[in-house]
Amino acid sequence: MKTSLSVFRTIASIVLVAMTVMVSSNSWSTQVYQIGAGKVDITGPFAASSTGYNSPGDEMSGLAMRLYSRAFVIEQPDGKMVAIVTADQLHMYQSIKLGVISRLQVLGYGDRFNDSNVLLSATHTHSATSNTSWYTLFNLFNGVIGFDRLHYQVVVDGITRSIIDAYTARRAATIRYAEGEVINGVYNRSSLAYGENHDADQFASNVDNHMRLLRFDGVDGSEIGLLNWFAVHGTSLGIENHRIHGDNKGWAAYRFEQLKGNGFVAAFAQGAVGDSSPNVPDPDNITHPFLRPADLDPTLDAMENPIVAGNHQYETALSLYQQAGAVKPVSLDYRHTYVNFNQVAVQQGYIQDQVMPWDTDASDNNATTCIAVIGAGFLAGDEEGAPVDLAAEGEIKNRYVFGGGTWIQHKYDLTTLPESDLGNALGALWPIARAALKTDQYDACQKEKFALLPVGKVDDYWFPNPNVPFVPVDIPLQVIRIGDMAVLATPFEMTTMTGRRLRQQLTDTLAGGGVSTVVLAGMANSYGQYLTTREEYAAQHFEGAFTLYGPWQMAAVAQELDRISADLVAGRTSQTGPTPPDLSDQQLIQTWISSNGVVTDGGDFGAVREDVHDTYSARHDIVKVSFRAAHPRTILEKKMDGSLAEFYDPEQYSFLEIQHQEGQQWVTVARDTDPYTSFDWTRDGGPNSLSDRSTATVTWLVREQTPGLYRIKYNGLAKRWMVVTTVYEAFSGYSSTFELN
Repeated sequence: MKTSLSVFRTIASIVLVAMTVMVSSNSWSTQVYQIGAGKVDITGPFAASSTGYNSPGDEMSGLAMRLYSRAFVIEQPDGKMVAIVTADQLHMYQSIKLGVISRLQVLGYGDRFNDSNVLLSATHTHSATSNTSWYTLFNLFNGVIGFDRLHYQVVVDGITRSIIDAYTARRAATIRYAEGEVINGVYNRSSLAYGENHDADQFASNVDNHMRLLRFDGVDGSEIGLLNWFAVHGTSLGIENHRIHGDNKGWAAYRFEQLKGNGFVAAFAQGAVGDSSPNVPDPDNITHPFLRPADLDPTLDAMENPIVAGNHQYETALSLYQQAGAVKPVSLDYRHTYVNFNQVAVQQGYIQDQVMPWDTDASDNNATTCIAVIGAGFLAGDEEGAPVDLAAEGEIKNRYVFGGGTWIQHKYDLTTLPESDLGNALGALWPIARAALKTDQYDACQKEKFALLPVGKVDDYWFPNPNVPFVPVDIPLQVIRIGDMAVLATPFEMTTMTGRRLRQQLTDTLAGGGVSTVVLAGMANSYGQYLTTREEYAAQHFEGAFTLYGPWQMAAVAQELDRISADLVAGRTSQTGPTPPDLSDQQLIQTWISSNGVVTDGGDFGAVREDVHDTYSARHDIVKVSFRAAHPRTILEKKMDGSLAEFYDPEQYSFLEIQHQEGQQWVTVARDTDPYTSFDWTRDGGPNSLSDRSTATVTWLVREQTPGLYRIKYNGLAKRWMVVTTVYEAFSGYSSTFELN
């Protein structure tokens, strides 16, 4: 019966396409879209760059999986179009969005793409390097301090290219939709805060495990790609990881694209991710660090964690892709606005019944957002591996006590932090810091949040740029309608309940425009930290402490999204709002290597330093070999200046190759794009050494491989100073032959 039903659906889809595609003389139909897909490598430098956990002093040092920008351009017959991009990045910084729009304009696409019809989102992999924001908070409080111009160029140029490639590849196509549950793919990492929501018991689960998927098919029968949204953190690899990796979403996309081939693009985008984890709660205590697959199964390597987590998404996506139903109507529209969130007046209708007894500003209809402030509650850390853990979550907050007929705010005393070196230092220094930062002025508006670091206010003592706040405060909000579906894009890490309430509140407005499905796209167009409900904010767990704009931030987001959604339904133009500043020429603090580049390499390049063993198990083993190396950043520098082609094919270059002997030939069977390989680079003497010598180590996780003879090849490019000039030398190193049996 299932087979017959599948055949019927296939025939019905073909008939529907045939009926709707009445191709005119110019190969255009009013019944179909023009859709193209593009995919471009955006892997940045991984030596002397920050890790994805923003842990001070921690640096990336390797590559386990390349990062990509995956773009879809969708156009309707009147020429109106949108570009939707999913990038394997930690955050989608505002600098990236503005840089891409500027680049598109420079390249002659400004009449087709702009802020309003381009949606850029990050997968939120915590195994991506950063140092690409224009704002101080993200570059100062990081593993490596400063802005990296090369990395910024790689990401901006790559995303831009993916959009142009998708635009160029447009062809007559249809869109189909499917929705379903991802089983065992997500867990709530802040369930205690979630439980504070007054409507928590109205839902069967404290996570949104639904994947929402679009399937794109050419009317010629070709498969173009898929785009789905599913909320889960990119934290399958923990804080101890120092290799670039696309994490669970990157692996799911890789697996799907390997299955389909032929240029198929699979984008696994982010949803309301704020409290959603791929990792499993500790059964003994849900506030303890969550458990990753390798913690539960000792036969797994830590690098297999994203594979296990990503497979849940891959399998669901494959099922939904195969069962995607009716063709979406041909109808596109979009609205976009910037809102300065430092002070948004919030109407009572968007607050609804989500109030605390002491919220007199809401009852008096005087509710507003606040100047952006980070709360000290983040010092308690989270269950995913945040680099701080000074108290229990929810302990560091201001409390309200009723007395004398009124509610009185009792401020937390930072000197009472549990005993630790950092806690003692904070307690001792806080009185001085509080006076300098004037944090008392934020207490009334921020309520339960203990104001630790004001990041949205311009003060004359902020270094390095006294005229710019530490974070972007002009927040982009966007709605895109595709047929009867609307995508609501925000730059926040929205919690599960935040997503549910926003979807519920906006559905009624959008229904007036024929929208029946509302999808939330998180981490989009900028990065605005977290977005929690009023009740979760009051709990002041990690997510609430990073809800920058105070207790009414979610209500303000709902209000402003509703405004532009109503504009879309009514056919009105939306107010553009304040234009964010271009700070590209104000990056006064750069990373050391961004300022100085690779100085010189030395040694016998490609020489084996530690060789492989003679034999390994073809079923389950680990192969390692190390070589005398050159700095890997040089490859990227030459690729970006256009001269890498003198040494290697820029589109095919790989730091490593796993080669299998077939007859008299050595055939490459895996490259650095393979999630079972990894490449690590270390400078002799450590990262702060002045040595020109370095070592590259290639690791191959052998899992169910074909028995036979193998070797590992390392490809490098050395930079040498020769008195008054620089010369570059391409080289390769080979391991000894080894056998898998």
